[in-house]
Amino acid sequence: MALITKLDIKPETVESVYTLYRKKMLLVNRKYQRKLVWTIEEKEKFIDSLYKSLPIPLILSAITKYKDNSVYEIIDGMQRLNSIISFIENEIYLDGKYFNLETFALTKKLKDERRLTQKTPVMTIDECLKVTTYQIPFSVTTYDSEKEIEEIFRRINSYGKTLASHELRQAGSLSSFNNIVRTLAENIRKDVSPSDKILLGNMRNISINNRGMKYGIDLRDIFWYKQNILTEINIRASRDEELIAHLILAILMDNEINISSTSLDRAYGLSDEDDNIDTDRLISKKGGEAFLISLFETIFSEINSVLNEGSDNFQKLLFKKDSKYLNYAYQVVFLAFYELLVKREMKINNYKNLNKKLSGIGDTLILPHIDNIRHRSSRQRCIDSIVGVIEKNFVKREEADPTLSNGIIKLESLLASAKAENTSYDFKQGIFQMDKQNKHIIPKIVETLGAFVNQGKNAVGYIVLGIADNENLANAHKRFYNSTFKKKENFYIVGIEDEVKAKSLTVDDYMLKIKDYIKSQDIQPEYYKTQILKNIDLFTYEDKSIIIIKIASKDDPFKLNNKFYHRQASSTEEVPSSSEKQLWSLFLN
Repeated sequence: MALITKLDIKPETVESVYTLYRKKMLLVNRKYQRKLVWTIEEKEKFIDSLYKSLPIPLILSAITKYKDNSVYEIIDGMQRLNSIISFIENEIYLDGKYFNLETFALTKKLKDERRLTQKTPVMTIDECLKVTTYQIPFSVTTYDSEKEIEEIFRRINSYGKTLASHELRQAGSLSSFNNIVRTLAENIRKDVSPSDKILLGNMRNISINNRGMKYGIDLRDIFWYKQNILTEINIRASRDEELIAHLILAILMDNEINISSTSLDRAYGLSDEDDNIDTDRLISKKGGEAFLISLFETIFSEINSVLNEGSDNFQKLLFKKDSKYLNYAYQVVFLAFYELLVKREMKINNYKNLNKKLSGIGDTLILPHIDNIRHRSSRQRCIDSIVGVIEKNFVKREEADPTLSNGIIKLESLLASAKAENTSYDFKQGIFQMDKQNKHIIPKIVETLGAFVNQGKNAVGYIVLGIADNENLANAHKRFYNSTFKKKENFYIVGIEDEVKAKSLTVDDYMLKIKDYIKSQDIQPEYYKTQILKNIDLFTYEDKSIIIIKIASKDDPFKLNNKFYHRQASSTEEVPSSSEKQLWSLFLN
């Protein structure tokens, strides 16, 4: 196939690139772009190259559509572009001095409007112009399909070796195996976004931050780092995704596979065709993509609960001696829990005792095999030994399904994702207004669900009940119901219990009220009504009851009582009849 329909290469000044950024015309596709992982030192070194007029690699972009606007999708050069933005907006400096915001009109305007703050000491304007007038080699391509742009990205980075090996496996892969690994990794790191495509300016909110930066995901809060399972360098190189990929592969293959780069290449379809693993078939056999994600998250959450019973992290709990290969140690513990929770259909009956049983277990049962633990036979011996020691803290599970929906991880992922973009989420303290009439607002909720669908094909939306999205609303809830709330991220956990109690309902009655109203509505196509009723998830978080309602668009827009609704910023409005044709166009191939 012809990978590129048209290619234009032209120089763009640093100033013009910043203008594109401010016009929201620089787009990132997370399917093949890694996180923003450059350190402050790496960013400053790049800016120094611009200042000294040294040559830099080409920025490769492609023209695409994003929310009906033409934008530049970054194929290669995201880290470099972000470094430019960081420098101009005074997040990093050059030789101890900050960019002078008086250098060009746009930054001066932003400064005057107090949207940017000048830090000191300040570079002279002449010094700044050495950077802002630098001619960046900027290429723009057009292409016929997403697959072509993904192939371009893969080729660029496989030739240049700029990405870690696992990032190259993930880049552009559309397999179910890849989706499972990416989804789990993002949920655990909490760098979730509502879609794969996100503006460069929003990437900072869901990227691993640098020391001294006040935005993004604090690396010290990421599970793998807190537990001493992976280092900072490991996480920046996507070793967490590699670890998850090995575990998913072990589950799919019933542990009949070694831990190796070759194994992962086979799983991602990068080996000789006859040697590749048909992961799609195995995933289907094991219950499907969503089932495996739920299964993994349940096991992960249970291990985390056991760790939280003590003061030691994973490394200190399991190993009292010097240890290495902590990522392999975590894998055997995870697979031991998988054996008990899933295969034997058991559940933990004493978390505190289980924590004590894990104390020092790495020294006695894992270290003797650590040098050979990548081989399936040694790994299986470790798993069997650990199961033998901890199984007395498990009992037979009464529930038929061993992988019940894990609402806690789902909620935390949504809260983290909402920091990047809020058009796919609506957080409400409940279903009743806080006034004398105290009427329910379920009609507004259904309208919003319809508006989520009407964003176009492949849109997903969530209504979360029991969460206030600002402190004023949380305090109003506190006064109205004489209750308490807990802060999480930038949200406030209020729960639905106060509404349930005030209306003399049970939680089941509350759920039934929502479902009965939805059943009574004229929703077209009918399958959207069925989908909503199947995707109402009730669970407890921070001792508060929370409800998540999810909806995903299909082939048609969502019509409610002969009306269409759409999202305008964070509000829901009726679509005027004059715009219905445009709405239908969003669902065309």
